[in-house]
Amino acid sequence: MSMNQDLLDKFRREINWHLAQGALADVDLPVTSDDGGHPVVAALEDELLSTVLGRVRGVGGFANLFVHDGAGVRMVSVINDACAIAQPGADMSGPEERPGPDATVGMFLDYVARHPNGVSVSAALGGQACARDARAVDFEDLAPA
Repeated sequence: MSMNQDLLDKFRREINWHLAQGALADVDLPVTSDDGGHPVVAALEDELLSTVLGRVRGVGGFANLFVHDGAGVRMVSVINDACAIAQPGADMSGPEERPGPDATVGMFLDYVARHPNGVSVSAALGGQACARDARAVDFEDLAPA
């Protein structure tokens, strides 16, 4: 098993622990699936964006995406465009706007953070999707008061 796979597995376990009994146990995650679940995808910042979007497709095209960047954790909501209050501010679905094959999920989160209304990623996910609200998170800060 590669070092990156080991790190990703460790990060997944950390998220799962926080969902089960840690800071996320009593928090309503922003993305909810049609069946009422809260799909979660974990990633490392240097993973290829195409790989991570494949994982998002695998859980239905919408997810609470947690990204470990070495110094901490960032989160982005990948939601159905119909659920977005404002229209996405940028569109990555056209052929000229699509990220290159070497684009990482870390680069993508930096891009989403600069667009407060989100970024349309529909073509990459096979449905009307928008990535928005990229932000740093501290699991302890997510715990309800």
